[in-house]
Amino acid sequence: MRKLIGLLVSFALCLALVAPSLAGDLSVKDLVSKIQSNQSRINDMYAETVTTITSSMVMPGSKGQGPQTMTQKGKIWNKGKDKSKVEMLSPMKQITITNGDKMAIINPETGQKMVQDMKKMRQAKGQAEPQKEMNFEKALDYFNLTMEKKGNDYVITGTPKEANKFFGRMEFVVDSGKMIPTSIMMYDPKGRLVSQSVIEYQKIADIWIPVKNLSNVTTPAGKMKVEMQFQNIKVNKGIGDDQFKVE
Repeated sequence: MRKLIGLLVSFALCLALVAPSLAGDLSVKDLVSKIQSNQSRINDMYAETVTTITSSMVMPGSKGQGPQTMTQKGKIWNKGKDKSKVEMLSPMKQITITNGDKMAIINPETGQKMVQDMKKMRQAKGQAEPQKEMNFEKALDYFNLTMEKKGNDYVITGTPKEANKFFGRMEFVVDSGKMIPTSIMMYDPKGRLVSQSVIEYQKIADIWIPVKNLSNVTTPAGKMKVEMQFQNIKVNKGIGDDQFKVE
């Protein structure tokens, strides 16, 4: 959710630079502020996840066997901007912990652990700082951006300034009442819908929290549907730093 909101806010910030008010009844700066307001109130979050993947994709040289379905179950913990823990329960078991520049991948069945120092890995690649998420300067360099009001929604559209044989445009739809992104659509250069994600929310601790994300992707190799549900969600209940120990 944090990355999704961050990208949406970046686009909106770009619009604020090129046009003080495009939405009519709401300035772009106000829109950005309201989206950020909801996100900034999440200090920590825990959830149990169920992800169902249905795919009809056929790799080159292989024979199609019809749609295949896989279900993954897990748990997630997030705290602040740099602490996260993902515990996969099925079909395989694995724990991944990120704490600042340190990351650990653990096999809970064997106890085997691999610890990585992300800072050292960056330095080995000649990268002094961690790669930042797209900010408004980068987005403004890459995209031509427009914004309009459609019914009860605001729609932000980004099209690449330079020709791209894979990507035509991206659209973010923001609920004007709740001030949250409800769908993301990506189109190819011919205007055909390549992927669409629809996000459902629930108000928890007076904050709009995603409880379901349904994505459909279409490629020349076939289609894939990914449905991710969040259950037993706990927001701002206080997660101890011991959950994110990397040793």
